[in-house]
Amino acid sequence: MTVRQPPKPALPRDTAFPRHYLRIGVLEVATPAPAGSPRPEPMPYQWSCHVESASGLTEQFGFLDTRGLDPRPELVEALLAVIARTGAILVPSARETALLHGLHRHLADPPGALADALTRLVEVDRFAQRRAKTEIGRALSVDDPATSVLWPDDAVDTSPELRDDPAARAAYLELIDVRTQTTRRRQLIRALVRYGDRQLSDLVQAFAEHAGGAPDPAASGQMLN
Repeated sequence: MTVRQPPKPALPRDTAFPRHYLRIGVLEVATPAPAGSPRPEPMPYQWSCHVESASGLTEQFGFLDTRGLDPRPELVEALLAVIARTGAILVPSARETALLHGLHRHLADPPGALADALTRLVEVDRFAQRRAKTEIGRALSVDDPATSVLWPDDAVDTSPELRDDPAARAAYLELIDVRTQTTRRRQLIRALVRYGDRQLSDLVQAFAEHAGGAPDPAASGQMLN
């Protein structure tokens, strides 16, 4: 028998462990729809997941499509390897919930792992008295964990600094463009991973504020593709 997380815990402290903080990068204007699709839908191309156990141990994982093909089957397979277990899956808002339900409608799910994961979604913004608006163009702190990742292939990091979702989407479209040179592709990959880490840190921080605790920072983790 599968023990499932109640979909709407009354308080943040009631949210079950292990807690999976999930941030998804999405193209609002989708890439060309696969044959047979009725209409284009927003296309996920990246996710980051910070996993927190009841004992306080944390792990982090991520996925970023670099091929420009339909990334959904591989993206979901990698994600289920992380979240297909007990515990809550914390997402920023109903937007991510709708996206995951859309993936479930379009992709085969023979073991029911994705269907089970959908029962464990918790929208973090429900705990907020009012929605916090992220300041566009905020400067990165030198203490931001997303700026402390070491990349051994470059002594000087020339990655573009991505400050908002439109910039991230533009970077992804440039990344999958066949005309993009290898050096530039490496820069874009680093920038997108760091942007995902920073957005994930914001999610972890937001939940911790509602729960009244101090979060562990979400640092860059293992990429699963």
